[in-house]
Amino acid sequence: MDFFLKLFPFLHLTILIAGIIVLLIAKRKYRSLRNSDIILIFILLCILVALFTEPAFDLVKRFINFIQV
Repeated sequence: MDFFLKLFPFLHLTILIAGIIVLLIAKRKYRSLRNSDIILIFILLCILVALFTEPAFDLVKRFINFIQV
């Protein structure tokens, strides 16, 4: 897991770029998708990627330790 956390900016940016490409392909294939839907999906993707960063892991660890006490 530490290996992936050391790749922080590159791995996460690659995932976001791949997400943008997938959303653009979906927008082209399904014309009924609105731009607001695409933007909302991208925001949710950004939140999901942000959850898998080291500060988020530390926050979860502190929260679990707080609950256990």
